[in-house]
Amino acid sequence: MDEKILKVLRETPEPLSTYEIAKKLNISWSTANIHLKDLLLKDLVKNKEEMVKSKRRLVWWVEQSTIDKFVKTD
Repeated sequence: MDEKILKVLRETPEPLSTYEIAKKLNISWSTANIHLKDLLLKDLVKNKEEMVKSKRRLVWWVEQSTIDKFVKTD
């Protein structure tokens, strides 16, 4: 599941909320949240809180430097 989440984040140019990630992968919000927190602890994703229509939401993304660590070069 971690790899699927990372793939979604790599392929999306803008940060995604936990809900958006869960919806794209057809998993529950709580499953997405557990995996995202684990990825955050491993320093594989970044997050920040945003305000949207007076509601707080957490958005997630992968930085290019993280992607570069896992892309094999010949």
